[in-house]
Amino acid sequence: TWLAMRAEDPEAVVRALRLRTVLPANWASGLAQAATEGVFVTPPVDGWILVFGRDLAVTTHNPAEMEALLTGLSEQYGEVMWFSTDEVRDVHGWAMAERGQFLRGYAYDEGQGHTLWHGDVTAAETALGCFLDDPRDQSDDEIKWWPDRRTVLAIAAAWSMDPTKIGSEATRGANGGDRSGVRSGASAGLLGRL
Repeated sequence: TWLAMRAEDPEAVVRALRLRTVLPANWASGLAQAATEGVFVTPPVDGWILVFGRDLAVTTHNPAEMEALLTGLSEQYGEVMWFSTDEVRDVHGWAMAERGQFLRGYAYDEGQGHTLWHGDVTAAETALGCFLDDPRDQSDDEIKWWPDRRTVLAIAAAWSMDPTKIGSEATRGANGGDRSGVRSGASAGLLGRL
């Protein structure tokens, strides 16, 4: 689970999220730690700051809490996006808020079906064929289309950036100059708790 927002200052994002026990962390250790607890706020990459972590997944599991988080952050950062993909539990979703308005939200849980639907389908979703029934599916299942990790990453790429495409130069650091869109000297992110 992660957030994406147009920002250049990870410390300001930490303050906006009201993180506790904040420490600097490189990409590898920050992402590894945040996978089990906490959140990792990245340095800026091509004008985006991403926020990853288990605390974020727990907080945003409730659609109302996720909506409140996104709308609040979007008042400060303009556009804020939320993405989640868990292939083990087969839970996937995405959402967007802009200038304090929750514009689009969708989530799917294999056990419950579509668990969040807010706003109109975006051009990116339409271009990816989201929500179109598969004509090969002859089952009597009520839901004939469901997202997967590839869908979430494609939506992320269309709306902000696909985090799996961030170059190794960005995650190793940019102390030698501007590489892969990472601001010089901004190799470390920040790790904290929500």
